[in-house]
Amino acid sequence: MRRAVWPFCLLLAAAAPGLAQVQPFDMSSERPAEAAPTSPVPSQPELAQPPAVPATVTQEPAIPSATQPSAASSAEPGRRYLIPFAEFVLPGEYARRSWSVYLTPEQAASPARLNLGYQNAIVIAPEVSRLRLTVNGTNLLDSPIASPDSPSGLVADMPAGLLHAGMNDIVIEAFQRHRTDCTIESTYELWTQIVPEDTFLSFDMPGTTIWRRVDDIRAIGVNAVGATRFNLVVPSVQQATSGPVVMTLAQTLALMANMPNQSFAISETQGAAPSAGQANVAVGTVSELAGVLSTLPPGAESAPAIGLVNDPNLGPSTLVVTGPTWQAVSDAVNSLGQQVDRPIDVQRTSIVTRPWRIPDAPMLFGAATLQFSNLGVNTFEFSGRRARTDFTVGVPADFYAKAYGEMTILLDAAYSAEVQPGSHIDIYVNDNIAATVPITTSGGEILRHLPIKVTMRHFRPGENTIAIEAVLLTGADKLCAPGATGLDNGRFVIFDTSELVLPDYARIGRTPELSGLGGTGFPYGRADYPVPLVIDRAQPESLSAAATLLARMAVSAGRLIAVDTNASVASIADRNAIFLVAISQAPSMVLAQVGISDESRTSWGETVASIKPDTQATFEQWRDRLRGSGWRGQVSRFEEWLSGTFNVSMDTFRIFRAEEPAFVPGGNASLLVAASPNPAGTGTWTLISAPTIGALKEGVEELTTATNWRQLGGHITTINATNNDVSRIAADSFEFIETVPFSFGNYRLIAANWLSSNALSYGLVLTILSIVLGLATAGLLAAFGRQR
Repeated sequence: MRRAVWPFCLLLAAAAPGLAQVQPFDMSSERPAEAAPTSPVPSQPELAQPPAVPATVTQEPAIPSATQPSAASSAEPGRRYLIPFAEFVLPGEYARRSWSVYLTPEQAASPARLNLGYQNAIVIAPEVSRLRLTVNGTNLLDSPIASPDSPSGLVADMPAGLLHAGMNDIVIEAFQRHRTDCTIESTYELWTQIVPEDTFLSFDMPGTTIWRRVDDIRAIGVNAVGATRFNLVVPSVQQATSGPVVMTLAQTLALMANMPNQSFAISETQGAAPSAGQANVAVGTVSELAGVLSTLPPGAESAPAIGLVNDPNLGPSTLVVTGPTWQAVSDAVNSLGQQVDRPIDVQRTSIVTRPWRIPDAPMLFGAATLQFSNLGVNTFEFSGRRARTDFTVGVPADFYAKAYGEMTILLDAAYSAEVQPGSHIDIYVNDNIAATVPITTSGGEILRHLPIKVTMRHFRPGENTIAIEAVLLTGADKLCAPGATGLDNGRFVIFDTSELVLPDYARIGRTPELSGLGGTGFPYGRADYPVPLVIDRAQPESLSAAATLLARMAVSAGRLIAVDTNASVASIADRNAIFLVAISQAPSMVLAQVGISDESRTSWGETVASIKPDTQATFEQWRDRLRGSGWRGQVSRFEEWLSGTFNVSMDTFRIFRAEEPAFVPGGNASLLVAASPNPAGTGTWTLISAPTIGALKEGVEELTTATNWRQLGGHITTINATNNDVSRIAADSFEFIETVPFSFGNYRLIAANWLSSNALSYGLVLTILSIVLGLATAGLLAAFGRQR
C-alpha cells in the first residue's frame, strides 16, 4: 500500500502550483455582462425594426480615453472617431440623432469593432431605458442605459459586409425613463451623454488609415473632440502668387471633407504628426517642395500633379499639389476644385448636412409643400410625457419675411383616451417657441391635417431646425404609482404623412446683416469676381485664419469663393471685401466704415487675459433690481409687456433712426465681426479682427465652429473670451440688395414685411392715404354730388 501512495503523492505535488490558483466557484462568470432585461422597451417609436445581427456586444467599465491612451489604445491611427461634435447629449424621454461617416474601401473591407462610451443621469431607470445604435440600417447595439457614476463602454464586432466604401449611416437613439417621477418637469432631468473620445471604429487590418486615392480625403473624419484640421505646408506662402491658390485649395479640401468643425494651419516647412482627423498637405512648385519632401507625384516636373505620398518627414498619406510653375499648381488646384464646385448660375437644391445630420436640408426658395417622410421624420409613436421630433429646412440669404410671414404645418397625429385636456403640442423654430396648439377635448382623437400656423420670425438664412413637441398630461401620471414611468401604453403618435407648407415670401438681401454670412456665405458666395481679401501675408497666423474663414464660408455657400489677396484698400471702395487683420493693422477708414471706434486700436486687448467686470451684465442686473421704480421703470415694464404680448418693440415706432455710436469692444471680447455697406453703397465690407494676430487665428477657429458660426447676426458679432458667449448688435438701419429679378408680387411682400417692422411708418402711411381718400371723395362729391 505504501508503494501505491507514492506515485499519487508525486502527482499531487506536481499539480499543486496549478491547484493553488483555482478560485472558488462563481456563477457570475456564467452571466453575460449587463444582460438586457426581458421586458419590452417602453414608450419607443413603433418603427420598422432594422435586421438584427449576431454581433458580439460587451459592456466595460470604461474605454481607454484617447487623451490618456493605454497600451491597448496606442494604435491611434487605427481608430476612426465617429462623433462630429465636441459634446453629444441625448436629452428627454426619447432622443435620436443620425449622421454619416465616410470610409475608404480598405476601411470598409477590414474587420472592425465599434466602441461606444456613454454616461447617463442618475435618475434614469436602467430596467426600462435603452440605448440603441444602428449602422446602415442594422441594429448593432441595444443595451440598458446603466452608467450613472462614470463613463462605460459598449463594444460590438462589425459583421462582415455591413460597412461599405463611401457614406455609412449611423443612428443613435435613447429611450429614457425616470426612476420615480412622472411629471413633465422630470423629463428635463433625463440625459445620456455620448463620450466622443470613447466612441470610434477600430480596424484590425493594418494600413487602413493609409489613403491610396485623392478622393480618400473625404475620410479624414474628426479627432477625439470632434474637430478636423488640415496642415498646409507652403514654402513660398508669403509670395503674392501663392495666396489665391492656397485659399482656393483650402476651400476645396473643406468642401470635400465637409466636416462641421474644420480648421487650417499654414506654415512654410512644418507639418504635424499623423493622428485622427488630421491631414498634411504640401503645396508648391517642384523646386520649392524639393527641400520639404523626399518623394513627388510622377510627372510633376512637367505638368500639374496631385497625388498622395508616404513621406518620412510629413508622414503617410501626405497630399501633394505641385507642378513646374505656380500656374501649373493653380491648374492642379482648379482641376481638384471642379469636383466639388457649383457654378454661380446653378441654384443649390439642398444644404449638405449628411456628415452631421441626415438627411440633407432641402433649400426652399419660395412656396413649397413637403411631406414629413421626405424630411427624415418617420411615423413616431410615443407613450411618455414629453415627445419631441425635429427636421431641418434651408432658406436663402435673401429671406425677408420675419415680420409677417407664416408657414403651416398640416399635422397628422392621434392621442389616446387617457390624454387629458391641458396637454398641448408646441412647435419650435431654432429652439424658439413659434406656435402652441392646446388639446381641449378628452376621449382621444385622430387629427387629420390639423393646420398649425407657425410664425417665421425665428427663421434665419441657411439651415433651420423645426421641432414638434407634445406635452401630455394623464391621470396615471398624477398618481404616479410604482412602475408607472415605464408603462408602454401608446399615448401619442405623429404620422409621416404630415406636411410642411411654406408660402411665397419676400426675397431681398440686406446689409449690414451677418446672418446671411453665417447661413450661406452671403454676399461673397454670389460674387462673380475675385473677392478682395485684405490680410497680412507676412504672418502665417493671418494666412491660417484666412484659410479657416474661407473654408467655412465655402461650406456655407456650397461653392468655391474666388479671392484676391493682393488688393489694396484704395481700389475696393465699390466691391464686396473682407478685412482679416489685427485691430492695430486695420485702416482707419475701414474702422469708421464698419462702425468701430478708432480708439479700439490701443484700448482693446490691454486686459484680454484678465477678467474685467462685464459692464453690460452689471447694467442688466441693476435694471432688474430697480425694475418698476419711478416712471422709467413703468416705461420699461410697458415695453416688456408690449414685446411679450404683441412681439413689438419700441424700435418699431421710430421713424428716424438715431445715429449709431462707434462700437468699442470690451476687454473680454476675443474676436469681433462687423459689416457695413461699402463707401460706394454697392457692396458689403466685413471686418474680422482681434487684439493680436495670434488671438485672430484662435478667434477665427472658435468662430467657425458649427455652433458659433450659426450665431452670426446683426451689424456686429463678438465672441467673449471668458465664457465663449456670442453677442450680437443689430443695425439701426440697413440697405437693400437686389437678388432676384423685379416683380410686383415680390415687392408687395417686401413692402408688407417692411411696414410690419415699422409700425409708426405704417400708421403714417395709412393716415396719409386716408386723408388723400377723404379729399378725393370730397372732390368727387362736390363735382357729382346731389347739390349739382
